[in-house]
Amino acid sequence: MKRIVSAFLCLALCLTGVCALGEGSWGQEPLCFTGDVYASYDDSAMPDGHLKIAIKYVDERPARERQYFICDIQVKSPDALTTAFFNPGNMKKTGLLEDIAKNNQAVLAVNCDFCGDHDSGVIIRNGQLYRAEKTYKLDMLMIDGDGNFALHNGNRKQDDVKALAQQLLSRGIVHTIEFGPALVENGQALSFKTKTDNDNKYVISTRSSQLESRTAVGQISPLHYVIIVADGTRKSNGNWDGYSLQELQQMFLDCGAQTAINLDGGGSTKLYFYGQVINRPTSSSRQVSDALIFK
Repeated sequence: MKRIVSAFLCLALCLTGVCALGEGSWGQEPLCFTGDVYASYDDSAMPDGHLKIAIKYVDERPARERQYFICDIQVKSPDALTTAFFNPGNMKKTGLLEDIAKNNQAVLAVNCDFCGDHDSGVIIRNGQLYRAEKTYKLDMLMIDGDGNFALHNGNRKQDDVKALAQQLLSRGIVHTIEFGPALVENGQALSFKTKTDNDNKYVISTRSSQLESRTAVGQISPLHYVIIVADGTRKSNGNWDGYSLQELQQMFLDCGAQTAINLDGGGSTKLYFYGQVINRPTSSSRQVSDALIFK
């Protein structure tokens, strides 16, 4: 039976401070965080085992009205990382993240880039080209057949998108995710334009004062990933308390990420783990077009 330690067993985990990891030749890298493990999943002892997840939870209340989760994910095969649309036949159709996760037998899932909500960028999912249209707002995460991450985050206005799409397919790119900003490349923090810049390109504000709920993904090493889901809250005075992109970027650097990118966030931010949403979404009924999945 696959082993799951959920929030129901959080107390036991906090008492021991230990995450029991199975034996095997894969998934033996140290966790990307220190401290107690809030929840974990480990099927490595099974003959067909391929997935190990450990989640850290930090609640900053009452000092701040915010919380975050760091998910350390190690897989045996790149096939454990995938994407899914709510409606594979129509990428613009939307549904609850938890329904996408359950329909695709996900162990862990987060909101992706909501590519069904716009008409720009090069969208490749599971090796299939869905769209190749001009964009100037977005950064691209590329995931190849070995599960490795790379970024395309230059001047997107210069893209020959039809040619780019074919180049990516010929290189074996399995998934592209279009959002941003890109946060980390080659283990180094990337600079990004702020809202005060005349050529600001991002679909969200990058001002350090802009506090939001955030979802982001990164890669630490081959087949070793980190997902961060950070929840914000509307305070009693009407202002938001959440996380800036600069804070999010630093979290990935602290985790040792070599590549990282911000995904859709705000009301879309959800963390699904083993049958339930475990974060505190600002909009539990928000529907999305697509999800990033480990299964």
